[in-house]
Amino acid sequence: MSNMTENTWGGARAGSGRKLTAPEGVPRKQHQLRASDSEWELIRQLAAIVKKNPEKVKEFLAENAL
Repeated sequence: MSNMTENTWGGARAGSGRKLTAPEGVPRKQHQLRASDSEWELIRQLAAIVKKNPEKVKEFLAENAL
């Protein structure tokens, strides 16, 4: 049996894992809210759009203000 310190697979590596900051360099904070399952699905889809294309969401909100 080989020594466990000789293995190069597994464990923490530089650059691996989820990025802790948004593209602007600001840390993403954790938030909580209550929502039904159907509401949560819409929130989840919108959150994905916000992360990929925030300008598109800003444009939509400007055109469709409550």
